[in-house]
Amino acid sequence: MTLLICRPAPGLVHLIKALFRLLVLARIRIEHNKEKGQPMLSDEEKWFFDLHGYLVLKQAVAGEDVRHMVELCDRWHAMDDSELPAPLASYRDANSKPTTPRSINQVEYVEQVFADLILNREIMRVVLALTDNCPQHVGTALTANTKDSDDLAFHGGLSGGIHNPANDYQAADGRIFATFLNAGVSLVDVPPGTGFVCIPGSHKSYFPRPDHIDIYDGSPTVDNVSVKAGDVVLFTEALCHGARKWTEDQPRRSVFVRYTTSYASWSPGSAPLEAYRHRISEELYELKQVASFRHRKKVVERLLQDLA
Repeated sequence: MTLLICRPAPGLVHLIKALFRLLVLARIRIEHNKEKGQPMLSDEEKWFFDLHGYLVLKQAVAGEDVRHMVELCDRWHAMDDSELPAPLASYRDANSKPTTPRSINQVEYVEQVFADLILNREIMRVVLALTDNCPQHVGTALTANTKDSDDLAFHGGLSGGIHNPANDYQAADGRIFATFLNAGVSLVDVPPGTGFVCIPGSHKSYFPRPDHIDIYDGSPTVDNVSVKAGDVVLFTEALCHGARKWTEDQPRRSVFVRYTTSYASWSPGSAPLEAYRHRISEELYELKQVASFRHRKKVVERLLQDLA
């Protein structure tokens, strides 16, 4: 019996070696980016966020989840605080200021869809990058605005001086670092002329905003960000932002998910509700914890592996 040994063509050998080198280099780059805290931000996303102070993550939330959150929003906002399932509570007494948009907090302890939203893959992709892989979840608010609701004047923004480390913004060496982030999840389509507004670039301004500039000014001074249901406007809280009066017949329903760095927090002492710990996952419980900047949370390690 004759044994035939086939040798691959020289060109094929070189091709295989080249592909192997590319795979090795890609893996090295992934590991390098994970350590640098920018695991999955593209150069264009970094450029846009640094220039404007926000990103729009289109269709980051599944339609089925959006519909479920709308149902819960309508049900809970029709209740008085005394009727809400524990530990739900309004940010302030809705009866004392009925035209102030109502925010219902701690929703992740009652419905899994909100717990899943906090760990949403697309949102966390950006949060991890901007917090140098050291995030802490500090709050989730389910809000509803109607035609009768007040607008929200500009707040936030920098004007020179020493930065508050709990709401800081820096960009250098191809990286962005922000210590207080807000992911505004829209549960409805928001047409132009209403909803979220901001002053692009105000998160790194050295000068105070002129008094006559308000939320109804137009471009290029003020951005009015129109989004669809399921879109997320993720912004640094150092950005000067507000909300125009809602003009549609159906309420504007939103979820605002807030993250800080786990060691420099806008809400010092913020921690999970121990009495309701059994209602959330171990990963979410850990994400709510304060931690040293030297400490890498297990949930972060898992997310980085998934994203890689």
